[in-house]
Amino acid sequence: MKRWFLTVLLLIPALFRVDVRAGVVGPSQPDEWGFYTYSDNYIINRELKETGYAKLVPGKTYYLSRCIRVDSDMILDATGATLVVYDCAIRNDAGELKKGYDSMANIHIIGGRWKSYNPGGNAGTSFSFTHAKNITLENMDISTSDAEGHGIELVSCKNVTIKNCKVIAQGSGKARSVEESIQIDLATPKTAPYLADRPYLWDGTPCRNITITGCTIKGCRGLCSNYAKNNKKYINRYHDRIVVEKCRITGTRSEALALFNATNVTVRNNTIITKSHRVKDAYSIGCHLAIFGTGKVSAYAKGKNRIEKNTIKGGRQGFNMCSHTRARYGKLVIRNNRLYSKKGEKNALRVAYNAGHKRSAKKIVRSGNKLYQW
Repeated sequence: MKRWFLTVLLLIPALFRVDVRAGVVGPSQPDEWGFYTYSDNYIINRELKETGYAKLVPGKTYYLSRCIRVDSDMILDATGATLVVYDCAIRNDAGELKKGYDSMANIHIIGGRWKSYNPGGNAGTSFSFTHAKNITLENMDISTSDAEGHGIELVSCKNVTIKNCKVIAQGSGKARSVEESIQIDLATPKTAPYLADRPYLWDGTPCRNITITGCTIKGCRGLCSNYAKNNKKYINRYHDRIVVEKCRITGTRSEALALFNATNVTVRNNTIITKSHRVKDAYSIGCHLAIFGTGKVSAYAKGKNRIEKNTIKGGRQGFNMCSHTRARYGKLVIRNNRLYSKKGEKNALRVAYNAGHKRSAKKIVRSGNKLYQW
């Protein structure tokens, strides 16, 4: 009886995987001659591939000579760890990408202080996700990219949450730079040139259901959803349902928040400030919504956009909504904001006329806003 009971006890861990160390990844250690056989990104990649889960050791420092490559159904918990980045930080797996949102799904990255080995930041993009869905980034401190790169880039993604993160560009950037710390993009030759070796992926898929909440964001531009400029095939594509809440967003050279070719936008309870000196240009607007293509006109016309309870400080305008075509936004609710303009309180809030000489929003609900010069 005792022997049978002991056998059962020994089998339980194997049956139920109760090993609490499973997935824990320590930083690489030198061999007896002081050489490192593997870099830390290799060790993390190996654990993710084998188990789908990697937990870094709090208080330890990891050195990433190359990107961590993630694929579907993976969790990386870097809480309490520091990661020194020499190239990029995280990208889709190098395997075959697919169109639409089908290259990768269900990625969760938690915590970590991610910093560049270079005080001026790394060139290019640090965290890049392409043709993917169901992504969560939370409680991360990202100071990896220089001011001409991107901390986070989402190309053709949907169902993305960025929560309680700091994304801070390093260095000052060029005087007229429009590069953003967080970039929301679509897959086209202009906006995703890194796909040139796989041009079939330039399918123009925009982003959908992007939520950014509780974050601190700073860059030449803070946060921007982009469009395919000068590309007739893709300029009419539009992003749908972008939510920005409880964030502090700063643009040092251009707009703090620019949402181009986007509909069903919610911007609520944020502090949004541009420090751009180009007061005569649109690049100095605090929060800038604009249409550059017609899209499916009904998609814009039926959309509901809410700008509520924000403090927004801009140069030419605090808040500006405009259409550069005959397309029009549907409903704009703008209320209980504190809006500032360097060019006077009359310029703090503007809904411009479109190319058809009509207001860029079909219906405007405006109340409780306070306008200032600063």
